[in-house]
Amino acid sequence: MKKTLALLLMSLCIILPVMAGGASESTEGGLQGSLTVATNASSPTFEAVEHVIELFMEENPGVEVEYTTYGSDYENLMKARMAANDLPDVFATHGWAVNRYAEYLMPLNDLELASRISPSVINTVTTDDGSIVAMPITMEQSGIIYNKTILAQAGWDHVPRTLDEFYQCCEDVKALGITPVYVTGKDTRIQANMMDIMSVSMLITCNDSGDNAETLYNGTFDWSKWAPVSGFITELKNRGYMNVDATTADPIYTQEKLAFGEAMFNFNNQAMITSAWELNPDADLSMMPVPAFHEDDEQIWIGGERECYGIWKDSPNKELAIALLEFMARPENVKYVCDMAGMPAGFIDIDSEQKLAEDYAQFDDLQIYPYFDREWLPSGMWATMRTIGGALTAGEMSVEESCNTMRDSYLALMAQQ
Repeated sequence: MKKTLALLLMSLCIILPVMAGGASESTEGGLQGSLTVATNASSPTFEAVEHVIELFMEENPGVEVEYTTYGSDYENLMKARMAANDLPDVFATHGWAVNRYAEYLMPLNDLELASRISPSVINTVTTDDGSIVAMPITMEQSGIIYNKTILAQAGWDHVPRTLDEFYQCCEDVKALGITPVYVTGKDTRIQANMMDIMSVSMLITCNDSGDNAETLYNGTFDWSKWAPVSGFITELKNRGYMNVDATTADPIYTQEKLAFGEAMFNFNNQAMITSAWELNPDADLSMMPVPAFHEDDEQIWIGGERECYGIWKDSPNKELAIALLEFMARPENVKYVCDMAGMPAGFIDIDSEQKLAEDYAQFDDLQIYPYFDREWLPSGMWATMRTIGGALTAGEMSVEESCNTMRDSYLALMAQQ
């Protein structure tokens, strides 16, 4: 197995037909055939799943699995493949099992693994008619990564509860000569993720949200209300809370900045903490909930499916694909991926070693909400959020212009869908 250049993969996947042979039982009773499996996962999750797939092939010598990560090109490549109805036999749904991929996925309800999926994530992989369309190896319960040591040095004995407290904490950290919020503008997914997380608190769960959720669903949302979300990016920039190279910083340095206390906050998931611990096991990192927008609002978690796989309903290799999912769902394999990735398990029977369990327990009463773009925006808006996030960070777009750009993209995509 190997990682293939995304550009080459895109060309091959669009031009060439699926070449994998059908799975069958050999005369000796072992599985035979080949599978294509695609994900957008990066290290360490990719390597963990890759190891499990290698074990599957060792157990089934007659099977060959081509496991590939498309990285940041995953969305565009999968959209092209959906349009051509030419998908991998098994593919990661990256938070879109129902809203984007359900019509292309085979229901998994009759498989034993379906009965073991955690109640915390089952709804995110289940369609309105009750079809379970994907298997979540890991799930997500995220907010904002922070450094406990720096928090204490800045004079705080608790994580910021409100947005105002978050800004004050950033000011106190800045006074220490430490970067409050580390942003990697070379890949604008981080800015999109910041808005994706904060918009739930600012538009959906706040006490004055009104009918925002309903108007987002039906296409009548007033996009001037997006201003606080874009404004969050500009506030961090204008107050000097971002790293000075925020527009050009490479994501590969995020782990280092967190691991060695050069940055306080980062808008990422648990896997980033695990990567930082690989560099410095003593780094005192944790995850805090999303700050409340107003003083009388509640904090929230953002979550749902993470490393989650479904089977293409038109795959010529369904038997083999089912066998792979059943193997991946074995408790020892799920535990291995969760421990390596530093993410909670998507199954109820996994005793995973989660170093953050005690910190999470402090906020057991908080609700978990889906990412904003997965639930309240039409498919394709993530790209728009990346565009405006990068432009806001670079000072090339005003908040008002960002609201108009979001509105135009939203209306165009709603018309298509």
